[in-house]
Amino acid sequence: MKHAEAAPRYEQPSLLKREFKRWRDNRVGYLFIAPLVIAIVLVLLYPIGKAMLMSFQYWLVTKPKGGHPFVGLDNYGGLFRSDYFFTSLYITFLYIVVTVALRYLLGLGTALLLHTKFRGRGLVRAMVIIPWAVPEVVTCLVFILMYDYQYGVINDILLKMNILSSPVAFLGDSRTALGAAMFVNVWKGFPFAAIMLLAGLQSIPKDLYEAATMDGAGIWRQFRSVTLPLLRPVSVVVFLLLVVWTIKDFGIVYVLTGGGPSRVTEILTIFIYKVGFKTFNFGVAAAGGMILLLVSIVFTLIYLKATKAGETT
Repeated sequence: MKHAEAAPRYEQPSLLKREFKRWRDNRVGYLFIAPLVIAIVLVLLYPIGKAMLMSFQYWLVTKPKGGHPFVGLDNYGGLFRSDYFFTSLYITFLYIVVTVALRYLLGLGTALLLHTKFRGRGLVRAMVIIPWAVPEVVTCLVFILMYDYQYGVINDILLKMNILSSPVAFLGDSRTALGAAMFVNVWKGFPFAAIMLLAGLQSIPKDLYEAATMDGAGIWRQFRSVTLPLLRPVSVVVFLLLVVWTIKDFGIVYVLTGGGPSRVTEILTIFIYKVGFKTFNFGVAAAGGMILLLVSIVFTLIYLKATKAGETT
């Protein structure tokens, strides 16, 4: 009896062959994204990697001889031993809390106003975005003139209203410099919160307000029970974006005060800048930059998680 012929056996392609086939089939797509990948590596990943390496090295520009030896965590230890570092952390924390809260509250109030119907509402909506659109440096230069001790319009108005008895050097007085910088930050940043929250308000169904009115709910009760809960996803995104942007804020405070007077406006970004470009200790400055990057990444991950949760609801 003849044995039945065995069925032909087909060998499965190896993993290397499968990957090569996939690359060959998609090579055109890879060529299209290659410039973006190269740009990200050169502009983002390489500088971060270089700064991370510098944070573990002795990197003092004024002493170039001997290379840049590995010093481990000494640069981070130098930061934590510095009183100025913790002072800048406290100022940064205060700067973030105050400006983010005020920008959100002012943006919410503006959004509620722009959500109501009145004559010229379209023009007002367009004008609200102007502070956000003006470049930071231009905004700061205008406010420097407005804050001027002798000729500033702010001093002039407050004197005429008898709020002040004598002019105040808003940017030169340690008691008012930080508040003056915060005011500029709030003025420039609240339109973003207003536009985002206005979009959230327009997405709320009107039927909910009509039902609340029929149940006898007043304006304040509707705001508390309908508006705020339904604005929560947008509010979380606005809060996190404002926090991330404020953590890396540099231009407004630096142009206005340069971190002075007496370091009362020296937020963390300005502290890192001074360590790197005033004392030329790039190792310690890189360590400070890594701490700032880590904090930013934490809030960025929270933001991404919040947006993902908003998409699934």
